[in-house]
Amino acid sequence: MPVTLKVAAHPPEKWEDPKVSTAEGLLKESCPQEYESSQGVLKSSFDSSLFNTSHVSASRNGFVWAVFQAYSHHHNLTIRPEDVWFSIITQLSFYINAHAEDLRSFFVSHEGKEQLEDTGGDGGHDFGNIALRMTKLIEEKVVDKEFRSWIMPDFSTTTESDRVVAAVLMMGAMQKYFSYYVAMTCGIPSVTLLGGRKDWADLVKKLDKLYQLGDEPARFAQLLRPVLNHFVLSFDSPDSTKALAFWGRCAHRSEGSGIDYLTGWISAFCFWSEKGDRLYFGDTIEPTCSPQFTARNTELGLDDVLAREVDIDKIPAGFASVPLTIDDDGRITKVVMLAGLFGIQATSKAPITPEEGPNTIQPFSGWLAYVKKDVEDGE
Repeated sequence: MPVTLKVAAHPPEKWEDPKVSTAEGLLKESCPQEYESSQGVLKSSFDSSLFNTSHVSASRNGFVWAVFQAYSHHHNLTIRPEDVWFSIITQLSFYINAHAEDLRSFFVSHEGKEQLEDTGGDGGHDFGNIALRMTKLIEEKVVDKEFRSWIMPDFSTTTESDRVVAAVLMMGAMQKYFSYYVAMTCGIPSVTLLGGRKDWADLVKKLDKLYQLGDEPARFAQLLRPVLNHFVLSFDSPDSTKALAFWGRCAHRSEGSGIDYLTGWISAFCFWSEKGDRLYFGDTIEPTCSPQFTARNTELGLDDVLAREVDIDKIPAGFASVPLTIDDDGRITKVVMLAGLFGIQATSKAPITPEEGPNTIQPFSGWLAYVKKDVEDGE
């Protein structure tokens, strides 16, 4: 069962950010660089009625900015385990692509980039199924046969769209090792954690594999562990001082010498830039086998993560992209799939009525595919 924590006494405020009305609008506002290189959205996970019946606002990182906005502007906050997991594997994708050669032997046994060809024959361009089948092909080629099952979410809240999001993120993480070819024969008043305690406990267990990927991913996992354990604690003791204090320290904006910084535990989800570079250098990366690394292990201690600060203008994207080549009976189309957290969804929750406007926000995830512009079109 979900759990709701009453974190602060003040009532929730109305969500004022503008809404988008189409998948095209979401791409334009959340992913402006990708929008400029596109010829328009081809397919997406967003039903057209969704934008008519729901208030969806664009965001380049739906999880980080939803937590920040909820804390700073007094909105209720709802989080799914998938939101947290997508944020983690998007960050990991940036790191893997920046260190592809260092990690090559961990993931694959071949040199260069191997082409994976899907011949499923979805004449209707079913990109969701294409992505899922591609992950099966990746699973056959990678060294770690558990990698796919580790990435794919299997929480009580997981939807088919979530599985496609994870599939695209997996493809994006592996794009330095594989190319993909498709041949067609045709300040938070309250926080609600969706799912059950087991979902969030399972999310903590998923951190273990990060330690196998090197010292930087191990430090990433080390910082995330006490944060995710506090999510579990929120189920065990939702009214405890420790749980409520945790949510009161999620996100802050502090001013430096000409730079505004994001602090609070949400900064742990901003470990790498989109180029795979570390965003905070205030602590050292120690070898995982060293006593210095072991000394920083903690199940609930938040000192290290709360000491972090990230330039607020450098908060990384919450989504990743992967190119696809579609061969439809000889007609070649270059397609890009995007997946992750690129929006914030607002709904109404008591004590404010729907007529007064939405006051509760949560990260908005999904996927879309667009046709890539030709070079001569201004790529």
